Amino acid sequence: MRRNIIISLVLIGLLAFGIGFGTFAWFTSSATSQNNTFTAGTLKLNENGLSGFTNLGNIGNIAPGDSTDEVSVVIENTGSLDLAWFGGFRVTPAVENGTTKLAEAIYIKYAKMEFLKEDGSIWEPADEFIVNGTGSGPYGAFYTQLAQNDPMGVVTLKSFLEANAMGAGPGVQMGALKPGSNYKFTFVLGFAPNAGNEYQADAEDINPVNISYAVDATQIDLGALEALDNQHPEYAGLTNHLAWLNVQIAKQ
Repeated sequence: MRRNIIISLVLIGLLAFGIGFGTFAWFTSSATSQNNTFTAGTLKLNENGLSGFTNLGNIGNIAPGDSTDEVSVVIENTGSLDLAWFGGFRVTPAVENGTTKLAEAIYIKYAKMEFLKEDGSIWEPADEFIVNGTGSGPYGAFYTQLAQNDPMGVVTLKSFLEANAMGAGPGVQMGALKPGSNYKFTFVLGFAPNAGNEYQADAEDINPVNISYAVDATQIDLGALEALDNQHPEYAGLTNHLAWLNVQIAKQ
């Protein structure tokens, strides 16, 4: 039976205060699902960072055509202020001096984003933007192009992480949440059916990889976005999205 695994990344909106000699500090939040596992429970984000997670075990022994269970990452604002969030998949070697070459053969078989208010209603229609490894829905053309350009013929993690789909940095997803609202990101990963013997476990430069999902949150303010951008090299041009972020808040 297909399992639904829920990862809750609970983002707490925090008020920023001016401190000392006219400087201004922006409180932010961060959390990462545990590497190489799918994690259930709640990952609470506050000024102290990650507060807890529950481990469900590793993914292993996959072959071309295999896929994972459906996984949902819930990004929720449980605080009292509006917030902006930025994040996405992280892929790192699981062994010392290893490579991430396996990401060339791991693909996103299915991906859907849901936009939920505190009362359970929606502020945007659900978007199934990847189905069977290629683009779908209103923004499907972008992901279809990714699949067509990939040697595997599907949207691999490598292609996804190199593409600046939302203009906030390669592989970066983003959104804005009023208190009580949440994004629900559901996905299925698979081993590309076209992957050849060069991706077998004993092949050169092939080793296990850690796959996690990381999120950072901050206030919806030009200074706060600039500060987060400067702190994280994976993000780019966050201040360009201030108007879009405010539009998302207005819809909620």
